[in-house]
Amino acid sequence: MTKPRVLVLFPIYNGERTMRDSLDCIAHQDFQDFRAVIVDNRSTDGTAEIARAYCEQDPRFEILTQETHLSAVENFVFCMEYGQNHSDYFCLRACDDLSSPNYLSLLVNALERNPDKLLAAPTVRRVSEGGERVLHPDPIIFGYPQSLAAGTVPYALAYPSEWCYGLVRADGGAEILIRRWSGYPHAWCVASFVVAEFVMRDLAIWVKDAEFVFMEGSGSFEKYGAKTFFDKFRQRLSYTLGCYKVTRKLPPVSLATRIKLFRRLWRVSRIKTRYDLEDHMLKALRFRK
Repeated sequence: MTKPRVLVLFPIYNGERTMRDSLDCIAHQDFQDFRAVIVDNRSTDGTAEIARAYCEQDPRFEILTQETHLSAVENFVFCMEYGQNHSDYFCLRACDDLSSPNYLSLLVNALERNPDKLLAAPTVRRVSEGGERVLHPDPIIFGYPQSLAAGTVPYALAYPSEWCYGLVRADGGAEILIRRWSGYPHAWCVASFVVAEFVMRDLAIWVKDAEFVFMEGSGSFEKYGAKTFFDKFRQRLSYTLGCYKVTRKLPPVSLATRIKLFRRLWRVSRIKTRYDLEDHMLKALRFRK
């Protein structure tokens, strides 16, 4: 089989209630030069059966089954490595992810028009029981290296964490995605952490009219978020240091700028993780409910 320009990778476990809608969304894209690979991580519900039936009716879809059940991180990394080795561009999808019909075509065009970029990122629409929000990046994040070189530290890294589901250039972009996903020891906030290097190195391009629809309600914060003060502190420090180390790949900046950057990234880690350490301490001491 010839290598497709785009691979859409589904690192699935369980999710039979929404799987078909997500597969339909890719099947109906206006961009046709793609192959969708569903990586079954030993599902225990009917997800794999739905995937197999879909593959039988659409030859652009295929299913791979892991020999043994992997952790979520391991299965995602497997998909990234597969995309790196079998395509020009690839993106990841969860069982309930949706997107606009022009999603792939607009993101491919953006990367082909901008050979210096490694990630094409969409506008994100988060949908929950309480309603929906459309998320755009803060313009301050663009030109990040130039800002630091001039001695100005952007006040935030304000981008949707769902940018990790954007389109990645296999040559160059996959290496960043795999390295950062593998090197972050926390399940919560890993998506935002992964994207940070693309933003800080000015390797991401935002494609306004390509929309990614993220369905909230999985309870990931309650499931994966840190519970103790020590774990919250450790995760925020890991996030801060992991972002700060990106400066090694940027033009030299002054010591004063580096100090200011570290302080800003520490604040960013609070926003991204939602861990307010002072609030945690006050509640633990029963000074605050």
